[in-house]
Amino acid sequence: MPRKGRRPPRRQEPLPPPLPPEERSVGQLVAETIRFYQQHFFQTVPLGLSVAALGQLTTPFGRSHREPYGHPPSKDFGNPTSILGGGIEVTMVIGAVLLTASFIVAIVLVTGERPAGRAFAIAYALGVLVFLPVPLLAQLLYLPAVAYLALFGWVVPVALVQRTGFIEAFRRSFRLARVDYVHALGGLATLVIVFAVIRIMLVLLLRSGSEVAERSAAFLGDLVLSPVLFVGSAILYLDQAARLRARSSKLEAPTQEA
Repeated sequence: MPRKGRRPPRRQEPLPPPLPPEERSVGQLVAETIRFYQQHFFQTVPLGLSVAALGQLTTPFGRSHREPYGHPPSKDFGNPTSILGGGIEVTMVIGAVLLTASFIVAIVLVTGERPAGRAFAIAYALGVLVFLPVPLLAQLLYLPAVAYLALFGWVVPVALVQRTGFIEAFRRSFRLARVDYVHALGGLATLVIVFAVIRIMLVLLLRSGSEVAERSAAFLGDLVLSPVLFVGSAILYLDQAARLRARSSKLEAPTQEA
């Protein structure tokens, strides 16, 4: 006799198909980014080396010690310093050089493009130029830096995929941003928030208080999580390009009918 009160197992319904790039929401952008990362893990995780190296070179680790009141300072007392020991200028230069390289590799992985030497050189030079002020803007608040990249960050994929020059890359980047700036800004902001929140949680779980543990935790967190930023930005470029093509097709259709 069958047992009473036992429910039959639920049938798992198939997930709905993802929307095309021109209609993709920010939530689906994040889901598509995670899916791509899972399917191409070993090709994608090296992208995090740029963020991990930047963090190790420019971030001071360890805890600062306060001088006890009424006692002479000890040699062990002082504020922690980074390996390079520089200020924001060092972060700007090193960050622009390293992060541009990871972004270019992410674009190649996502789009499948194989850029020629000239296109690669132009894209890299544009990326370094555009990324230079980002750490300075991020010191104020992250939003100005994200808003800036939502406007001009597309020069790198434009030069790499569409084989444009310097001036034309900026024009097309602005056109891509303008077609749906809310989606571009919201997509980049969401990727940054996802990365920052999960990184903080992971570092807190891994660290144990010593400087070596802090460095190791920060390195692992940046290495594993930061590829989401580059892959998501490359997919977001495809979204913006698809939206621009869709809008151009709608504008051309009435002209052809007339």
